[in-house]
Amino acid sequence: MNSLNVVVIIFISALTAVQSTKYRFIPDYYELYKDCKDQPGLGGTSDFFDLSGFDISFDDEGLNAKGTIVFLWDIEQTDRVLLDIELKKYSRGNWQLTPFTVKIFDLCQQMRDTTSIVYKSWTKHVITKNNEKIPCLGKGVEFLHEPYASQIEADVMGMNMEGRYKIVLIFQAFDGKNRAKSKSICIEMPGEIIRI
Repeated sequence: MNSLNVVVIIFISALTAVQSTKYRFIPDYYELYKDCKDQPGLGGTSDFFDLSGFDISFDDEGLNAKGTIVFLWDIEQTDRVLLDIELKKYSRGNWQLTPFTVKIFDLCQQMRDTTSIVYKSWTKHVITKNNEKIPCLGKGVEFLHEPYASQIEADVMGMNMEGRYKIVLIFQAFDGKNRAKSKSICIEMPGEIIRI
């Protein structure tokens, strides 16, 4: 057996021996979202939505939510919204970007796609009248939510994820001619990732 075969066998054995571990993200704040401190010039929570009619609480089951979110962002429902989601880890006094990033090119399409993570984690809980389509984001649009519980959990293999993290969400809107519209929005959710 040559040395390359031995290396391949050892590598495959190591991969099969590594077990995945389940981790949970625990947000710091009951209101969940904060303005991004390291993104000057971008809008924040007060430019994005009004959560005064939205109730959030935490217990052993995770995040419990219900009520109405009113969007304040100055865009039209026909605009395309691009969403960048970044997971950053606090290490050595700085927030470091991790390999866990997601780019959603058309948020409205994902909000309506019953197989998407956006739908499964959020918009399937939005109540519509007479089975209407879920509306797209736009100024003045209201989303009424049924009571639901949610947890941010993931199975990760081969690395320890415990520690201080923040989830950063950057929303950008584009008109029908793909021109940037309004002010982009940046909100973040700081918290801890724990092993469960």
